[in-house]
Amino acid sequence: MSLFHPLPPAQERPVQMNNPFRYVPHPLCKLAAEEVTACVQGRDDWQAEVAAGKMFGVLVCEAPATGELGFLAAYSGQIGGREDWPWFVPAVFDYLQEDGYFKQKEAVITGINREISELERQPSLQQAKDALAALRLQAEQEVNDYKKLMAEAKAARDARRGSVDEAELTRESQFQKAELHRIKMRWKQQIAEAEGRLQSLEEAIAERKAERKRRSDDLQRWLFGQFRMLNGRGEQRTLTDIFAPTPQRVPPAGAGECCAPKLLQYAFANGLKPLCMAEFWMGRSPRMEVRHQGMFYPACRGKCKPILEWMLTGMNVESEGKKMADIELKIVEEDEHIVVVDKPSGLLSVPGKTDEPSVQSMLGERYGEVYMVHRLDQDTSGLMVVALTNDAYHHLQQQFLHRTVRKTYVALLDGIVRGSGTISLPLRPDLTDRPRQVVDFEHGRQAITDYRVMDISDGRTRISLEPHTGRTHQLRMHCAHQQGLATPIVGDALYGHPHGDAPERLCLHAASLEFVHPATGERMSFTSQCPF
Repeated sequence: MSLFHPLPPAQERPVQMNNPFRYVPHPLCKLAAEEVTACVQGRDDWQAEVAAGKMFGVLVCEAPATGELGFLAAYSGQIGGREDWPWFVPAVFDYLQEDGYFKQKEAVITGINREISELERQPSLQQAKDALAALRLQAEQEVNDYKKLMAEAKAARDARRGSVDEAELTRESQFQKAELHRIKMRWKQQIAEAEGRLQSLEEAIAERKAERKRRSDDLQRWLFGQFRMLNGRGEQRTLTDIFAPTPQRVPPAGAGECCAPKLLQYAFANGLKPLCMAEFWMGRSPRMEVRHQGMFYPACRGKCKPILEWMLTGMNVESEGKKMADIELKIVEEDEHIVVVDKPSGLLSVPGKTDEPSVQSMLGERYGEVYMVHRLDQDTSGLMVVALTNDAYHHLQQQFLHRTVRKTYVALLDGIVRGSGTISLPLRPDLTDRPRQVVDFEHGRQAITDYRVMDISDGRTRISLEPHTGRTHQLRMHCAHQQGLATPIVGDALYGHPHGDAPERLCLHAASLEFVHPATGERMSFTSQCPF
């Protein structure tokens, strides 16, 4: 099998398939990734495209009949407009065949695009728009001029009252009002005729756009129906069926073309047993996202999570989350108004989609109803204040809203950073890969963080972070993004550098918290010892 590349048989094999959404790459995956990197670097014709940024993936497999150990390789999307380069697994469905159904229908849509462009560029369209704008301007000018004349005439009539026949003044006023009405109606008719001429041109464009959308939607539905994804039980389901029960209901563009689905599909179709997988980035980081050359990343959730959940059905896969049984939540301070807790890493702040424990549920068992004023990410540890009364909740909420609460975090960065400063990078959710965030200077929300290096040891930096805003993943993004510190937090599975010897937890800790007590007005300050 030419696409099944052998690995040294003496390597220790994983007991469970790793979870593609949260993993530290297995040594076998790292070894396979090195071979993929060497292969890509040997392709001169790929260098420009890969340098711009491309995700690659490996799947370590076992051939059940012989016990042979090897790996499969894949790239996301296409390279050079092709999905079928030798040495790499092919697309789940190759829709790029030159004379195939997709290309034929795509050519029709491309033709409609050209028609729309020609219609939008036709001189008569702009002439109609200009003529309409000119008529509206002329109409407004003439109406305003006549109204001014009427106002002057009224002032003159008022001055003549008592010296002339009142009926004569009334007739003059009525005539001018009627004349204003005639002017308005004349312009209204001319404008309506101009609007009709413009509308007929715009309707022709709208009809072609509607036709384009209908054909595009039909082609997309057809395409998703051709992606028939296998799973660990040998069952098959189309992308349309896989996404039907999800909130979005339809697959996003590009679904099924990422590395992980390609790799698993080829393995299942060819009788290989998947053992572990990993995806890694080559090339420049995208402007908005966090991607570093040679680093491993989890599979995307927007496009791949429903697909991979289906494909991994029937396989022994590691759990994505941590087991939080018998966990203890440390109470730092409590009274009848508030409770301050020291949250451990891995514990949710508020209940999620599963029945995992959370700070809210655990405090609810102790105090009854509690009011969550703020949150920490599940993997972040440290101090939180929770209100025990509605009044305390609203008081604390106003403090957070007006940014009078002071929070300081300690983080361990996977690299060397020096000095101190302020990071200001606006953030918004990655709509195709939640909960991942992206930097977006046009649509993102302001996010500001002060930082100060505490010490540097063994190639890592301990740093103090003080956020002035509370955006999702703010500190993680500000540390990892190339326009921030370009040095991710140790243990950050979303934005960081997974290493075999890295601690499982995210090395981010809410070390201090200051706020005004909602009942006494006293300024309160709490600190927590950093656990890493």
